[in-house]
Amino acid sequence: MIRRTLVVPLLLALGACASTPTSSLGAFAERSANNSFEPFDRGVEPPDTLVLPVSHDQQTSMAACGAHVMSSVINYWEGEGTVTGHALFEATPPADTRAGYSMAELMTLARAHGLTTSAVRLTDADIIRELEAGRPVLVPVRVPSIFIQPWQLPGANVPVLGLPAAVVTSRVGAIAEFTGATLVNHYVLIVGYEDETFVAVEPVMGFRTIAFERLDRYREPFGNAALVFSGSRPRPASGAAGQTAPTG
Repeated sequence: MIRRTLVVPLLLALGACASTPTSSLGAFAERSANNSFEPFDRGVEPPDTLVLPVSHDQQTSMAACGAHVMSSVINYWEGEGTVTGHALFEATPPADTRAGYSMAELMTLARAHGLTTSAVRLTDADIIRELEAGRPVLVPVRVPSIFIQPWQLPGANVPVLGLPAAVVTSRVGAIAEFTGATLVNHYVLIVGYEDETFVAVEPVMGFRTIAFERLDRYREPFGNAALVFSGSRPRPASGAAGQTAPTG
């Protein structure tokens, strides 16, 4: 069992190819199943989906996920192009560059850019209420590394043909969860939902769907911790793959 656990990820790496992030809301609306964390029921269906108009700022270095997810938060509240994750990381790197940013450091970054922020513990229902009020929610997760690699199996996002690749990726992720190997701490920004599926902006691969149950597992090591924000400027008009969020 140990030998198999070590060999499968290596084989996947050898057979993988560069993947394409879903960085825009328009691209996500067109193909919401791309890059999903799920092997089945990967997509959501407009106009039944609420997704806030958050921009993706792509992570390119290991310790910088917090800076890039905060760039998405700041640009949502303060206006597109206010800051980049690269600039945040260069100006204010984490105290521990191997471990990355703590939640306290992210709160400091948010306040330095004029946002009010609170560290809270949120259930799925609480997150939905924040989203419906027009507030994306930042959550720490412990996730199998295969889900946040900048590569994927060939054809992974091809309708129908991509299903075997999605199943294999999910199986490798399940092995990682079971063994505790190749799990990494990460941040994602929850920006929408439909039924039992959340929409997340994940720093490496952009807009992605993830089932409530899976996100709950990934959040559990952090006790359902979350960061919520508000800004001095009016929120941008909310829209997305479908519904418009309330403005009040």
